[in-house]
Amino acid sequence: MKELKDGIRSLVRIDFKGHVHKQFRGTDREKRFKNEVKVLKILEDRGCENVPRLLDHDPETLTLVTTNCGAPAPLVTAEKATALFNELEKLYGVRHDDPEPRNVTYSAQLGRFCLIDFELSDVLPEPVKPSSQGKVLRATWSALSLQGKYHAANDDAFLALTVNPEKTLHLEDSGEILLDPSHLVLAVSDGMGGKNAGEFASRLLMSRIHREADRLYTILTAKEEAEEALDQLLRNAHHDLMDLAKKGGNAEGMGATLTMTWITHERLYWAHIGDSRLYLVKNGSVEQLTKDDCIAWHQWNRGMITEYSYRNHPRKSVLSDVLGGSPHEPSPQVGFVELEETQEIMLCTDGVMDGLWEKSIREELLEDRSLADTAKALCSRAYENDDRDDTTLIVAKISRI
Repeated sequence: MKELKDGIRSLVRIDFKGHVHKQFRGTDREKRFKNEVKVLKILEDRGCENVPRLLDHDPETLTLVTTNCGAPAPLVTAEKATALFNELEKLYGVRHDDPEPRNVTYSAQLGRFCLIDFELSDVLPEPVKPSSQGKVLRATWSALSLQGKYHAANDDAFLALTVNPEKTLHLEDSGEILLDPSHLVLAVSDGMGGKNAGEFASRLLMSRIHREADRLYTILTAKEEAEEALDQLLRNAHHDLMDLAKKGGNAEGMGATLTMTWITHERLYWAHIGDSRLYLVKNGSVEQLTKDDCIAWHQWNRGMITEYSYRNHPRKSVLSDVLGGSPHEPSPQVGFVELEETQEIMLCTDGVMDGLWEKSIREELLEDRSLADTAKALCSRAYENDDRDDTTLIVAKISRI
């Protein structure tokens, strides 16, 4: 087994299955061992998922075996750690004796922050219901993408980034971060063009966003010129695509849609062009924040034609504005909403709308379940109904803890 810690109070090792073996040492070792076993059992009984799960324990060697809760989370501040430990107490009735950042980890497998080391924690009566929420915002997300059956490649692309004063990092397809100082950037794009041009175009946009992230972080934190900066980001990306298209080859005629969000601890900014979409879910209602750059969609949105007529319109796929594909200067849509206690969003490419009527999309988004289940249900249901096009989506939840 690999040794992780050899200290006065414990020896911690990890086995080949990834399980953690903690052997207690030092003062009050039997008392601390029994207490941590008790606390972990109670937390499991009370449904707490962001703590180690007890797999085995040996009173003779004072060793317990638990699931692995990932690695230390060095960017977690004292304020954020306090919010997580307060949540533990308010929701599950366990008061940690050392509520410091050193006892917070991040599990890439679980996609969330976890709390560890409960050897001196106190068990309180199980709470009846959560109490009032605090100031720290937690963002969780889940993304999926399926290639169309008749496509040689997946022309869709999606992006999840965390940006903070120190660095910009690509994130997994699902996960969790605490906002402030970190920001969360989510984006989807549907590329278009012959040969491999569509696939190249959508991925080029994701790369552009990543390159600009450090610069944009400062601007969006200050807020004053945030929308102008996002507008310019899309215009610059358009010029990138046009310059490459002029060189011919596989890049000729390429273009792409783009829908992106930039989430700070106060606001959700968005930028958009094309017919990918951004939906906002809050207070039991679903709102499409973006407008499709398509004449047929505007006719339907104004009540001039039915949804059936729109879905079967001969020019439904003809877009009036995209990045690349045309020399005319684009007119990106940008905006923001102030964050409330809890809200969810979905970014998606048109494969979702091809397979699901608007009523079905809204019903799925309002279902009470995990983000992963929502993403899977939407993506698989849309793909089952219409598997011709690539289908990509990201669902996310931003809430105060």
